[in-house]
Amino acid sequence: MNAKVDLEELAEQIQMQSDNMAAYLHKPTGELVCVSDEVLMAAEEDESDDDLEDWEREDLELAKRIIETDEYLQLPSKWDVHEYGMMEDFCGSAEDERMRQTLLNSIQGKGAFHRFKENAIRFGLIDEWYEFRDEAYQSFAKKWCEGHDIPYTLKQEKSGSSELSP
Repeated sequence: MNAKVDLEELAEQIQMQSDNMAAYLHKPTGELVCVSDEVLMAAEEDESDDDLEDWEREDLELAKRIIETDEYLQLPSKWDVHEYGMMEDFCGSAEDERMRQTLLNSIQGKGAFHRFKENAIRFGLIDEWYEFRDEAYQSFAKKWCEGHDIPYTLKQEKSGSSELSP
């Protein structure tokens, strides 16, 4: 049986991924771990750990467990999440027509993320954007868990209650 994963932590981990790191869920414990692509390649090539520092040896052992067992499930990459679509949805939700058009125009072409952020700050919407984005990541993480039959918990700070998946 899989342990429950904290949906907020999962969403944050998905959001923070980088190009040279892979993140995994340890299904039995719900623990989230990251391993560099370099260490994963070394584990696949079964490189010796004789010349490694203790922390490097631990990373290599983790990478070997990831490769050799079915206890780990790779998290979606940043390419699987489409943050651009989140920005587009946020822009379309602006009630003021001029603001909505300015935001939608800002996400076109090169430099879209930077222009969008500048306009969100200018319109005083940056906090709303971050909240919208965090909720979208949590929704994505929830759907991912449900698609992989991973039980999850979600702490709802405002109400003080917790949502549990079936």
